[in-house]
Amino acid sequence: GSIVRAPMEAVKSGVQSGACSSTRDAIETCLLREEGRGNILCAWSASVVRDVPFGAVQLAIFELSKAAILANPDITFDVNTLQSEALLGAFAGFVGSFISTPMDVVTTRIITQSVGPGETPVGFGGMVQRVWV
Repeated sequence: GSIVRAPMEAVKSGVQSGACSSTRDAIETCLLREEGRGNILCAWSASVVRDVPFGAVQLAIFELSKAAILANPDITFDVNTLQSEALLGAFAGFVGSFISTPMDVVTTRIITQSVGPGETPVGFGGMVQRVWV
């Protein structure tokens, strides 16, 4: 997952942030230049710190919501249909996203940082300090 996801997220972030003028430019900047590959490696730790809690929160909220509905006899909601699972999953994803957004900001800043020749990209800890301290 992360081996494919991190580079593709770098390309997406480059285009969305305006750091790159097109998808082709983002691919060249993020994947073909040493600076871009260094940023992807630095951003990987921030992605893990974001994605693991997101997944844990999303799964926990989804399962707790289903259990709460099933345990309450006053609620007549079939939690086993595709539509209800999609609704509960969307709610759980919202909560997980809300909680993990600060790390998403850090990841995006790491990926889109500009690093000059001979400079070292700012890593996870340094970017957390820049963004949140």
